Amino acid sequence: MVPFEVAALGAPNFGRGQLPAQGSGVTADEIVTVLTQVLIDDPFDANRAGAFELLTSWPLVRAEDGGAAQQWASQLLGRALHLIGSTRAGESESGALIIRWLFRKFVVLQGVRLGIDSDDEQVDAANMDVPCDVLFARGLLARISRCRMAAESNLLDAAQHSPLHGLLTAVQYVVAEIDFASSEVQAHAGLWREWLAALAQESIDVTRVVLSVLTSASPEGNIPASYREMEDTIDGIIRAAGAIEISDAASDISSDDEGGAGNEPAGPRQQVILSYCWRAVKEVSGVLAVVATCPPGSDQSDESQSALIDSELVSRIGGLLHTLLTSIRHRGAFSAVHPAFARVCGRMFSSADVELNRRVSEWLDQCVDIATICRVSVTRRSAGWPLCLLATLTCDKLATQALLPRAMDKLFALASDLQTDSEADKAVASDSEAASNTDDTTDLPQVHAINMMRTLLEDHTLASDIVPYVEHAFVVALTGLRSRRWAIRNVCSLLFAALARRVFGNSRGREETKYDGITGRELFTRFPGLHPFLTRQLEDAVDRLAEIDMVQDPVEITDDEGQGEQTTATPPLVDPASAVLRTGARFIHPALYPCLILLARLQPTLADATVTREDSAVNADAEAGVVAEAPHAESATSAVAPPMNLDREPLTRVNERNSTVHVTSASTMLSMYSFTELVELCVDSPVFKTREMAARAFAPLVPSERAASVVTSLLKGVYDVGATIAANSCHGTLCQVHELLRVHWRHDCDAGMRRAFVMHVFPALTALWPILVQAVDKGVTEDKAGEHFDVTDVVRHQYLVLVNEFAARGEAWLLPGLGDLGLARTTRVLLTRFRLTMLYGTLHPVLTGSHVLTQPNGAQVAGAYGTVEELVRLFLACVDDDALAVVRDDGSVQLRIGSDVVDEHGSRMAADDDVSSEVLYNPWSVLGSVLANNSFYEAKLLVLEWMLEHASHERMHIFERIGIDSLLPRLIADTQIASDDCGDLMLQPSRDPRVRAAAIRLLAQLCTRLEIDARTLPVRDMVTYWDAIAGQLSGSVFCPLPVATALVELQAALVHLLLQYPESGDSAAISDVNQRTFAWAQQIYEWTDPERAAPYRLAVSHALVTYSAIKRYIEAGRTSPRQRPSAPVDAPSEEIMRLCYWRLLQDDDEEIREYMARSISRRLGRELSCDQACEKLVLDFRPSSNSGYPHTYVRNRLRYIYGVDGSVKQAVSDAISPGCALFAHENPNIYIDEPRNVQLAYHSLVTIADIYAGTEDSVRELTLEAARCVEALGEARGVLVESRKLMLENGVVLNGVLGVTSVSALFSLLQSWILGARLTVFAATRVGDCSHLVDRVIEVAKSWVESEELQPLHPWIARAMRQLGETAVRAKEASSMDYDEAVSDLFLLTCVE
Repeated sequence: MVPFEVAALGAPNFGRGQLPAQGSGVTADEIVTVLTQVLIDDPFDANRAGAFELLTSWPLVRAEDGGAAQQWASQLLGRALHLIGSTRAGESESGALIIRWLFRKFVVLQGVRLGIDSDDEQVDAANMDVPCDVLFARGLLARISRCRMAAESNLLDAAQHSPLHGLLTAVQYVVAEIDFASSEVQAHAGLWREWLAALAQESIDVTRVVLSVLTSASPEGNIPASYREMEDTIDGIIRAAGAIEISDAASDISSDDEGGAGNEPAGPRQQVILSYCWRAVKEVSGVLAVVATCPPGSDQSDESQSALIDSELVSRIGGLLHTLLTSIRHRGAFSAVHPAFARVCGRMFSSADVELNRRVSEWLDQCVDIATICRVSVTRRSAGWPLCLLATLTCDKLATQALLPRAMDKLFALASDLQTDSEADKAVASDSEAASNTDDTTDLPQVHAINMMRTLLEDHTLASDIVPYVEHAFVVALTGLRSRRWAIRNVCSLLFAALARRVFGNSRGREETKYDGITGRELFTRFPGLHPFLTRQLEDAVDRLAEIDMVQDPVEITDDEGQGEQTTATPPLVDPASAVLRTGARFIHPALYPCLILLARLQPTLADATVTREDSAVNADAEAGVVAEAPHAESATSAVAPPMNLDREPLTRVNERNSTVHVTSASTMLSMYSFTELVELCVDSPVFKTREMAARAFAPLVPSERAASVVTSLLKGVYDVGATIAANSCHGTLCQVHELLRVHWRHDCDAGMRRAFVMHVFPALTALWPILVQAVDKGVTEDKAGEHFDVTDVVRHQYLVLVNEFAARGEAWLLPGLGDLGLARTTRVLLTRFRLTMLYGTLHPVLTGSHVLTQPNGAQVAGAYGTVEELVRLFLACVDDDALAVVRDDGSVQLRIGSDVVDEHGSRMAADDDVSSEVLYNPWSVLGSVLANNSFYEAKLLVLEWMLEHASHERMHIFERIGIDSLLPRLIADTQIASDDCGDLMLQPSRDPRVRAAAIRLLAQLCTRLEIDARTLPVRDMVTYWDAIAGQLSGSVFCPLPVATALVELQAALVHLLLQYPESGDSAAISDVNQRTFAWAQQIYEWTDPERAAPYRLAVSHALVTYSAIKRYIEAGRTSPRQRPSAPVDAPSEEIMRLCYWRLLQDDDEEIREYMARSISRRLGRELSCDQACEKLVLDFRPSSNSGYPHTYVRNRLRYIYGVDGSVKQAVSDAISPGCALFAHENPNIYIDEPRNVQLAYHSLVTIADIYAGTEDSVRELTLEAARCVEALGEARGVLVESRKLMLENGVVLNGVLGVTSVSALFSLLQSWILGARLTVFAATRVGDCSHLVDRVIEVAKSWVESEELQPLHPWIARAMRQLGETAVRAKEASSMDYDEAVSDLFLLTCVE
C-alpha cells in the first residue's frame, strides 16, 4: 500500500441495472498504486499521459512513518531507472514520466532524498547540506556521463546496453519542473548554475560522439548514389570497437532472432547504432533548448533573480543546434532538432544582448548564402537547411516581419536562373545530356532555394506573411518546369503542389464536394501578375500543340512531269514508342498541365463586369436557343467572350488553326475570357489526358449565367459539323460538356438552370444519339446528310457517360425541390419518352444482336469495355422506368406515366378505356444475353448488382417480369465449379470471381424470400448441392476469396431449405442434416477468429443476419402455404452461432461490429451500441430448463475463462518471462476488452448454472470444469514461489510497486481464474457431492493472501482473493450462494435493460 495519506475518495458504486449495488470497495491508495502501474506498463501514450496527469493532480501528504515513504519511493525510482535504460521508446518514456512525477511530488514538495546514482554516496553526511532537488539532478547527470563515456569506448555496446535517450528525456523533464524563480532555487543559485553548465557541456559531448554517424551523406529512407558511405562509417566504428567482425556486421539478424532471457538484442548492427544516434540527438536538442530558455540568463534584465546561465552559453547552444540542423542528413534527427533550434532562436532574438540578436540574422544569411559559397553535398530535399531558415523566421513575430522580406528577396534572386532553353523544343532536354555538364556530388543553388521556398510556403505560422510572395513563387514554379536540369524540374513540381495547397487547400474528390471556393476574379485580384503570366504560358502551350498537326499532316508532292497529279509521301516505319514521343509528349508544354490544374481548381464566377449592354442582348438570344453556327474551335468562345475591338486589343499570334489568341487589355485584366479560347484550343489535342484536363479547366471559366448557351453551342457544333469533325475534337467537346454539366448543374442547381437543361441542353444532347450511337452494331454511323463516318468507342463511351449521368435517371436531380409543376410534368414526359425510344429503338436490338457482345476482338478495342458497360447501364435505367406504352385500337401509342396519360407529343389526354393493350417490356432477352457473355464481365457485374439492389430493397416485381425460373439456373451455375453436376441445366460458371460472387449473393437474397423452397430451386438433390458448396469451402479445391465469402452467405440462406429436405419422422435424415448444419456453424465460428482476414469475418456477419432473419420469419409463421415445414436447427449449431455473434460484436473492424449492433438494434426496436448489444445478447441468453443443456456453449465459455491450452506451469512461466521474441505475436484485435469479456462469460455461466440447478449431472459437469481454475490458482502460486530466484535474476521485480502479479499477462490469467473459482463455489453449492471443492477454494485463496513471498500483490488481485475466500466461507456455512451475490461487483458491465 502507498505509505502516504491520500486524498479521500468515495468508493464508486459500479453496480447498475440488474446487478446489486454493493460497491466495489476500491480505496484511494489502491487507485494511486494502479495509476502508477499504468504509468509503468501501459503501451499507449494517451493512457500514460492520462495517468500522469491524474497522479500529478492528486494531493499526497507524507505519513508519520517517513522511512516507509523513503523506501517506497526508492523502489519506484529503481523501477523507473530500469525502464529508462530500455531500448524501447515506450518503456523509456514511462521511466522518464515516473522520474518526473517523483521529482515533483516527492523530491520538491515532500523533501524526500532519493539517490539516483548508486556509485556515489549521495546520502552520506558530506552531502546532507546539498538540497534534495540538486542531489537528484546530480544523480541524473552522473548517469548520463557514464553512458556517454560508454559510447565513446564502444558505440555498438552502448547502443545495446546503455541507451541515452531515456535519461536525456528524464533530465529534460526535471529541468522543465524546476521553478528557477523560486526562493529555494535562488538560495542555491551557485549549485544550480554549476549543474546547468555541466549539463550543457555533457549534452555537447554527447553530440560529438554521435555526430559522425548522422552527418554521412546518406539520405534517410532512400538508396543514394553513395549507398555504402554511412554503412562504411558505422562499420569503421564497429571495427574500432572490436565488437564484431565486418562480415558479422553485414548480416541482418542474429541467428537466434526469437529473443528470450539473456539474449542480445537482435537486429542489424548498423540500424542499432543509427537508431541510438538519432534518438540521442533528438533528446539532446530538447535538453539544450530547456537549458537555454528556462533558467534566467545574464542578458535578461531582472534584478530580483540571479542569473543561472550566461549569454555565451546560450550563444554556444544556439550555434551547436545550428550545426546539427545543417550538417545532419538523417530526416528524423534534423526534424527533431528544428523545434529546439526555433525555441532557442526565439530566446536569442528577444534578448537584450545585441550580440545574441545579431547571431539570428547571421544564421539566416548563412542559410540563404551557403549554397553559393560552398559545395553542399547531394541531399534529399536540402536536408535541414530549409528547416534552419524556417526556425530563424518563425522564432518570433518580430523576426518574421523583419527578416522575411530579406530572405525571400535572396531566395528569388538565387532561383532566378532556372537554366531554361530559349528554343521551345529544347525545354525538356534529356537528363543524360544535362548530367554530362553537372557534378553529381553537389546540388544546384536553385534547388536549395526552391526547397527553402517550399518549406516556408507549407508552414502554417507564415500563413498571412507569405501571401505577398505567392505570385512570384508561381512564376518560379511554372518557369522551372522548362529547365534543362531534372533536379530543378523536380523541385519546381513540388513547389507548385505546395502553392496549390496554400491557395486552394487540400485536393478533394471531384464528385464528393464543390469546387474549392475561390473564383478567378478573387485569385487574380489577389495575385494580379499571375493573369498575364498564365496567359503567356498557355499561348506557348497552344503553339506547341499546333506543331503536332504540322508533323502529322502528310506532305503533298507534285510529280516532275507536270501531270498535275499529287502523291502523298509515306512516312518511314517507326516503332510505336518513338511514334508516341514524336507526335505527343514532345510537343506538350511542361507548364501546360499545371496551368490547366490551376484553372480547374477555380470556382465558377458570375458574368464579368466588362460585359456591355449589347453583350447582354446577345446572351439573351443565346439563352433562347439562338446560337451561331460555327466550327468547334470558335463555338464555345463566341458564346462566352464579349465581342473584341481589334483596334484596342491587338492580336499577338495567329496559329495554324487561324484562331485568334489575344492578351486582355487593362480594362479586362481580371476577366477569365482571355483563357477561354486558349483552353479550348487544347481540347482537340491528340493526347487524351490533355483533352481531359483542358475540359476540366474550361468549365470554371464559363459564368453560370452562360453555361446553358455554351453547352448548347458545343453540342450543336458537333451536330452541325457532322462527318468533317475529327474524333479527337468530338471527344474533347463531349468532355467539355461533361465538365460544364457537372460544375454548373449538379451543385446547388436552381430552377432556372433546371429549366435551361430541360428546354435546351437535353434536346441538343439527345439529338446526337443517331449520330453517335444509333448504329453501334455496325461500327459506323450516319450524319444528317446521310454520309457515313467512323465513330470511335472512346467518343461513344464519353457520350453515353453524359447520357447516363444526366439524362437516364434525370428525375433524381431535376425534380427534387422543383416547385414548377408544369416543368416537372414536362421533364417526366421528356425523359420517359427518351427512355422508351432508346429501349425499343436501339438498346434492345443492339444488346440482343450478335455484333456488340459476341465479337471476339471487340473487347480489345479502346473504349469497347466502357461503351458496352454504359449501354447496359442505360438499358437498366430504361427498364426501371415504370411508364407503360398504351397501344390504342387505332394504332396510336400513348404513355401512361403514373396516373397521367400523354400522347407521343407530351400532351395530356383524358383516360380512355378504348385501348388494345398495355405493353410492359420483358428485359430477360437482353439480361440473359449479357449474363451469357464472358467477354465483358463489367456488364455482367453491373446487371447482377442491379438485381441485387432490387432484391435487397424488396422490389421483387422486376423478377416477376424477368421470370425467376429463367434466372435461377444461371445463378446456380455460378455457385458450381467445372466438375460439379448439381444443376439441371449444365451452364458453365463465370470466369471472373467478382461476377460469381455477385451471382451467389443474388441467389442468397432470392432464397431469403420464402416463396423459394427446396423443390423450386433447380438442383437435383439439395443435400448433394450443399455438399458441393461445402467442398469448395473445405480447401480441397481452390476457391477465390470473393466466391468463398459469398458461398458462406448463400449457405446461411439455404439452411432452411436444407431442413425441408428430410421427410417427417425420418430421424436418420434429420441427423444427417444436423451434422451438416453443425459443421457449417463450426466453420463460420472459425472464420470469426481475429486472425482471419476482415472479408471472412464480414461474410460471417452477413450470413448470421440472413440466417436470423429467415429464422424469425419461420417462427412468425410467415412461410408460404405451399412450402414444406422445416425441421428445427439443432441446439449445438444455435449455440455456436450465438458465440459468433458474441465475437463479431467485439470485432476489431468497426464496420463489422456496427453492422451486428444495428441488426440487434432493429430486432429489439431500440438503439444500442456495440458493447450494449453484446451484453444484451449474453445476458438475455436464458434457455428454458425444459430444453437441452447447452453443452457446446458452456464448454466454449469455460475454455475461454480457463484461457490455457497447455500446462499452467508453462503459461505462468511464459507470462513472467522478461524475454520476448523480436517479432512477438500480438492479438490482432485491439478493440476487445478482455476483462469485460471474461466477466460476461462468467455472468452467462452463473445464469446457466442457476437455471439448470435441478439437473445435477449438467451442473456437476460445469462445476468440475470450472474447478480447473481453482487448481490453476494453486499451481500458479507454487510456480511463482519456486521461481522467485530465477525471476529476480531475469529482472522481474517481485517486491516492487505492485509485485509480480502486476505483470500484464499474469494479471489477466489470475483475473480469469479468480472468476472461475467464484463460479466453482456457486455451482458446487447446487450439487450435493461437490462441497469439497468449496474447501479447496478457501484453501487456495488463503494461501495467496497470506503468502509473504508474493507480497505485494496487485490491489485488485489482493482484494479479489480476500473476497473469494470470504464468499466461499459464507457459501459453506449457508450451504448455498445467492445468485445476486454471485453476479455482484461485475463493474465492467453496463447491464442494459
